[in-house]
Amino acid sequence: MKGFFLGWTRFVAVLLVLQIGFAGWGAVATGDQRTMRFIVHVANGGMILFWLMLSLVFALIARPGWKAVVLTAVSLFMVFAQGAFAHGFGTSGTLGGVGIALHAANGLGILTLQLIVARLAKRAADAKRAERAARIEVLA
Repeated sequence: MKGFFLGWTRFVAVLLVLQIGFAGWGAVATGDQRTMRFIVHVANGGMILFWLMLSLVFALIARPGWKAVVLTAVSLFMVFAQGAFAHGFGTSGTLGGVGIALHAANGLGILTLQLIVARLAKRAADAKRAERAARIEVLA
């Protein structure tokens, strides 16, 4: 299960990188094209929310260590905060700019936490493989 969780966290990291790309793709557009591009950004954000909810369940099952589980839970909480940052400050003026800046910084924070979780999952998977290899060597 640790190997599965490692692959899962890597896929979530790819979704987060795509999310940043979709935001930039929408930011360089104008008019209706901008709206359509941000729809892709919002849809991928919904997928990230869903995948991180499952990620928390898989982290509890895989038991990669308490740090990985806690950081996955914090990442999930941060995804819930993304909507408040994007829409809670308004869409124009200084407060709108502050909200979007917090939204972007929080998104980069989520990516950072998920990269740390992926590293912790890799360590847990490697330890499990080493344990299995040691057990096979003793039996031989």
